[in-house]
Amino acid sequence: MSTDVVKEQPNADDQLSADEPVSVADQKIFEDDQNDALSEVLTAALRADSLDDLQSGSPYSACLLPLLRSLGWNHYARELIEALPHFSDYLELVDLRNILVRLGYESMPRKTRLNQVSNELYPCLFVDEDDKPLVLLSADEEHEGQVRYFDALQGEELVGHLDNRKGCAYLFTHINTTHGQTVSTKSSAEWFDQLLGRFRNLFGWLLGMTFLINLITMSVPLFIMMVYDKVIGAESVDALPTMVAGIILLLISDIVLRYFRGRLMGNMAGRMDYLIGVETFRQILSLPPILTERSTMAAQLARLKQFDSVRDFFTGPNASTLLDLPFIPLMIALIAFIAGWAAIVPVVMLLLFMVFGLMWLPVSAGRVLRTGQARNDKQKMLIQSLAGRSEIKGAAAEQSWLGRFREYSAESSTANYKAAVASSVINAVSQAGVAIGSLAVLVIGVYSVMAGDMTVGALIATMVLIGKVLSPIQQTFLSFGRFKQVMAAVKQLNQLMKLDVEKNSRASSVMLSGLKGRIGIDRISFRYSPNSDPALTGVSLVAEPGEMVVITGDTGSGKSTLVKLIAGMYKPQAGSLTLDEHDIRQLNAKDLRRAIAYVPQNAQLFHGTIAQNIRMNDVLATDEDLRRVAEAVGILDDILALPQGFETSIGDERTRRLTPGFVHGISMARAFVCSAPVVILDEPGASLDREGDMKLVSQLRALKGKKTVLVVTHRPSHIRLADKAIVLDKGLTKFAGEPEQALQVLVGGLREGK
Repeated sequence: MSTDVVKEQPNADDQLSADEPVSVADQKIFEDDQNDALSEVLTAALRADSLDDLQSGSPYSACLLPLLRSLGWNHYARELIEALPHFSDYLELVDLRNILVRLGYESMPRKTRLNQVSNELYPCLFVDEDDKPLVLLSADEEHEGQVRYFDALQGEELVGHLDNRKGCAYLFTHINTTHGQTVSTKSSAEWFDQLLGRFRNLFGWLLGMTFLINLITMSVPLFIMMVYDKVIGAESVDALPTMVAGIILLLISDIVLRYFRGRLMGNMAGRMDYLIGVETFRQILSLPPILTERSTMAAQLARLKQFDSVRDFFTGPNASTLLDLPFIPLMIALIAFIAGWAAIVPVVMLLLFMVFGLMWLPVSAGRVLRTGQARNDKQKMLIQSLAGRSEIKGAAAEQSWLGRFREYSAESSTANYKAAVASSVINAVSQAGVAIGSLAVLVIGVYSVMAGDMTVGALIATMVLIGKVLSPIQQTFLSFGRFKQVMAAVKQLNQLMKLDVEKNSRASSVMLSGLKGRIGIDRISFRYSPNSDPALTGVSLVAEPGEMVVITGDTGSGKSTLVKLIAGMYKPQAGSLTLDEHDIRQLNAKDLRRAIAYVPQNAQLFHGTIAQNIRMNDVLATDEDLRRVAEAVGILDDILALPQGFETSIGDERTRRLTPGFVHGISMARAFVCSAPVVILDEPGASLDREGDMKLVSQLRALKGKKTVLVVTHRPSHIRLADKAIVLDKGLTKFAGEPEQALQVLVGGLREGK
């Protein structure tokens, strides 16, 4: 993320200025309703240009603007809004640090005293032991030894000497972070390995705790041996109270250590779950659409669901088992010390488990894999059925559809049965192995006791220890399938994170300021995959600023592909596509799409209010802006007629109850709410009745001359409005010229090129 000044076009007033001094008024404002989320309060202040009236809900939220300004952050105001936690009315320290990470500033904590923070490290955040935050801004040039700082509790900037209170200073550095999705620099290390590296200190603590837990575990058999040999054998109970007190103290320590180890593992698992979930979701959102839109929703959900196995591994007993494995040799050494050659038994059992695992576990893993595939197929069938139940009923196909579902269910049940049988074999073998191992140690121990080489207490202690050794070996053997599943998920995770994301270097926003909207297409070609036929071949088109251009042709001729290329959804594989002489392949994907208002053929509404759906394209849009665009697309009266107006919840199943024209109107309003110089409409009249089409024609007339408008349509009423038209046929340009002639080409009145 660059520190260069980036202006959001066309209104530079939306920008936070780095030159503005941090005033008391920036933090003191009227008392807001406590139910308002911080993001909503700040957003409202940005929309109304009233940051000087903003009162923060917590000391850490009060530090946000002074810290950002002192760091020199002066990018989009909308980026600040998008970085805020949703529906939160109180910021904690971790929230503040996360916001700054999303804006490109990583923080490093350092325990120190307030007056020992070097001036070279300013600006920074200092939090004392009483949880009182201060923003250290800079050394005061007029008074030597004094510092300018912002006191969050008092809500004002002060100048003075710093005391020596203890606390933690958070030092901020500007980074190129994945939170901004810059062009990634590939690392030789795998992404998951880098993630684990962030927890190396926690792993050290976990191993240390596990070592102490195993030492206590080994002390219990030794205590039993001493009781049998020293107390019962010598018929002396004088030392028993001391020994019992000691072992009780050790057992209490064991409970405490296991409790803190569980908390530490839970903390690590929670953080890992959060990081994996957020980073994979961010990566998927940042991938080029061509990499994601061709997979079914069920397939993508199944792939994301597989990543849950990584989280479950760190929260379940498997993680504890892995932590115990390195200390098994220590217990075997103790058995060898107590029982001599009996220590060979767990070693032999381990080898036998490994041999059987190499023979049987691949069979079991294959059956488990088939079970997962059958379950995914069944889930796909369910998703299709729920999404298309109206069509199923309309075709009276309930019986045949039920038959198909029976087939998928039968296949899933059969796969589950075979996997269960394989799992039962593994369980039976593991149980038998533990029993045989314990029996072998008992037999060896009995002969040793009878020969006088071992005491009865040593035999009992050995039997306890052999259970402690064989238990994690058995658990590892039983969890081998889970380990393979986790490794497969980790492999897919690494492959996902290696994929190239869309270019988002933030440099293009400067180039895109003051766009006029000229679209230049010169012999572009595109195909969806190397083995597929070209969707476009050598198409050329020029749309001057303010022109309306119609793109038409038969179904499958490449119309939607062409407008998606212009909108930056795809990248042309040959030829050039420019926006005001800027090659779109060199532009920031986000800034390019903010410069183009794109209305897809099938409008998609998201869970939330009508206002939130319209503001997706511009979070800074005011209520007046919403009313203006709603009126422009002809849905204002319909919205105001709803009980809650713009705050009416839509999305999910509620969208089905809305008329197609109303849904399309919201999609149009979403596009028009931003001040983009280019508007792309893909089949805007597909779902409209006559009245809706008349409104659309009126809207198109109003746009002509003001914005560059590209319309994909078959309707003559839309084509006649255009300044020029292009007719596509199987990815080729069949005609380019006057709209009336394009209509004749569509009905076969002109030959190609005439």
